[in-house]
Amino acid sequence: MSIPLLIIAVVFGVLMIFPVYLLVISSLRMPKDIFSANLWPSVITLDNFRVVLKSGFLRSIGNSVFISSVVTLVALLFHAMSGYALAKLQFPGKSFIFSWVLSTLMVPFSVIMIPLFMITKNMGMANNYWGLIIPSIFNAYGIFLFRQFYREFPKELEEAASMEGYSIAGTFFRIVMPLSLPMIVPLTIGFFLANYNSYLWPSIITQKENLWVVQVALASLVGGGYTTPWNVVLAAAVLACIPTFLMFFLMQKYLVNGIKMTGIK
Repeated sequence: MSIPLLIIAVVFGVLMIFPVYLLVISSLRMPKDIFSANLWPSVITLDNFRVVLKSGFLRSIGNSVFISSVVTLVALLFHAMSGYALAKLQFPGKSFIFSWVLSTLMVPFSVIMIPLFMITKNMGMANNYWGLIIPSIFNAYGIFLFRQFYREFPKELEEAASMEGYSIAGTFFRIVMPLSLPMIVPLTIGFFLANYNSYLWPSIITQKENLWVVQVALASLVGGGYTTPWNVVLAAAVLACIPTFLMFFLMQKYLVNGIKMTGIK
């Protein structure tokens, strides 16, 4: 890499990291110094984090991690099976079903929000984990991407599996799914982050504090009184970022390998 490109990369890297630095360093400030222009606080304190830990915020983080993980695992399985069926199997109405599924991407969530709440409530899933998990599983985006990916999947591998006596299900779970990492890894990250950062639906379907997800808990800290304790809010935001950073670092290797594999024919 040439020196000018290296300098540009360093500058952009600093610009990307700087907001994270401000978030972390501001969470260590005293309340009176929270809006100070100094890049380093005159006094560093951990009292902000102690307040957050005593408020039960970790429970909300646990709720978000649990819900996001379950939704991601179940959605990936269902979406992969649906995408494989729409790409490889022949059955009546396949094109219509795919078009109908794809059309749901054009429907804003605000349009179906009230009907979805009424259905969920009538099924007894309000104020429990089921109401947070089940409506979040179904997403046409994952089905579409898996279907497009499996359309280019080598037929020779499926024919070889069939000659070995594998059924369609056996071929899918033993051959197709293990070779689907280029699609599974980015969708895993996308689904997890989307559900972890979800606010609107969890705030509608749950009113119990012990079911609050991290975004609802953060909103309660901001709007909990006449004044907002920004030092506490920023400390809570730092803790809320930890699971997403951990997931990225754990999945980074597989994400890079998946991107490399997409260029191999």
